[in-house]
Amino acid sequence: MATLAQLRALQATIGSAIDDIERVYTTHNVDFPSLDVPVTLRGSEVDSAPSAAEALLKSGEIVKASSHLVAACGQLSAAVQNPFFTLMDGVSACAITPAIQFLEASHTPEILRAAGPEGLHVDVLARKIDQLRAANGLVSKPLEPWRLAHILRLLAAHHLIREVRPDVFASNRITSLLDTGKTPEQILENPQNKYDDSNGIAALIPMFAIETFRSLGSLTEWLLSPQEGTDYATPFNYAYQTDENFYAWLERPENALRLKQLGRGMAAGSAAEGSTSVTERHVFPWDKLPADSVIVDVGGGFGSVSVQLAEAYPHLRFIVQDREQTLALAPKILGATHKDLLHSGRVLFHAQDFFTPQPASYEVPGVGNVDHAAVFLVVRIMHNWLDEDCKKILSQLRAAAGPSTKVLIVDQILPLACRDGNESALVPADSPLLPNLGTAYASSYHFDLAMMTTLGGKERTLREFADLAAASGWQISNVTRATGSLWAYTTLSPVSA
Repeated sequence: MATLAQLRALQATIGSAIDDIERVYTTHNVDFPSLDVPVTLRGSEVDSAPSAAEALLKSGEIVKASSHLVAACGQLSAAVQNPFFTLMDGVSACAITPAIQFLEASHTPEILRAAGPEGLHVDVLARKIDQLRAANGLVSKPLEPWRLAHILRLLAAHHLIREVRPDVFASNRITSLLDTGKTPEQILENPQNKYDDSNGIAALIPMFAIETFRSLGSLTEWLLSPQEGTDYATPFNYAYQTDENFYAWLERPENALRLKQLGRGMAAGSAAEGSTSVTERHVFPWDKLPADSVIVDVGGGFGSVSVQLAEAYPHLRFIVQDREQTLALAPKILGATHKDLLHSGRVLFHAQDFFTPQPASYEVPGVGNVDHAAVFLVVRIMHNWLDEDCKKILSQLRAAAGPSTKVLIVDQILPLACRDGNESALVPADSPLLPNLGTAYASSYHFDLAMMTTLGGKERTLREFADLAAASGWQISNVTRATGSLWAYTTLSPVSA
């Protein structure tokens, strides 16, 4: 395709996507949500019932149009921008990570929410940040307003916050994702519990901005010029000079707060899955499973996914497996709001290393011994590990599986950036867009490198998942893609011996 023709095709894609969005919103007699207006979230839901405009964002038609619009805008920008500036934008993007880290760590989203839509001048905002810093004794060097202004202006240039007047900043839709809902006074009184009862997104920032950021900085050196005599497994190990994997390192006593933060951050995983939920029947036929079927949540952390499913399907039983250090925190985190599930035994916690054999049977209160799990639930686990490790995990599950046992893997499936007959593209064959929708889902490919550098794992393509399954005695029997993200729900069935 000629270049000018390609530009026109991208322009047409943008226009068509906007037409689709406008038609849907006009039909419902509402306007599209404004970037300038914050949205306060709790867990995975809006504080009150979502407005009609908010609810429409999750509709399949709007999700498709929006993803095509973002992909076309990104591709058009790359085509017409001076290549030097495109390259410099990529290289200097490292400045955005610490700026977002500062935004979250300074509690600016919570302070600006209290200030309202008019925002705060950096002189006032700096003083309020210092007041909260005092809770941790961090007041030896007052925050200089001009530095604050320059950090926030970078974020404003990327639409992550807004500058309403010179040196006056206010929250917008994106800033509000980092808002834990706590008042500045509550944070001042108990800063250790900032992330409790939040959507979890803010709790993820320290991991990405500290450990992952530092690990990514070591990627090239680790790959191309490692220090002589070293054999570190990952860039994380190389950067931190440790042989422990990331999770073992987090379990050190001095990292207890970081472990708690990461556990809270796992609740944000549902946001990455777009508008699709693991509880939906088209993802997996949970409602068709017999009463008292046992679902084993492999590496289930604090059990947030099992709790969602247990509430949606009362006839099922759940066993959450994870390391002892993680499970020790689970009852404290879930107990306040899910006492009935824990006390009834419908959600149990068992310490289990998923590299070791599964129990011969599962003891379920009120049911007795159950020989085989109906489903092994593997949520956001596989991307943490190399292929050989994943084969070990799946092989242990295969050894414990019954003839009808299924494995449900919830993980991203990365489309290729080129067309290939063996893997379905996300766009029609005649579309000018990249088959993986490029910029629209670029964060998934960023996350891929984050997994590679921090944990030694990776996000996988469909063919990579198929190879893992085949090598472990399983076969892919169904794949359901999430709406609005690259997350997928991949069902494995046992291959007959």
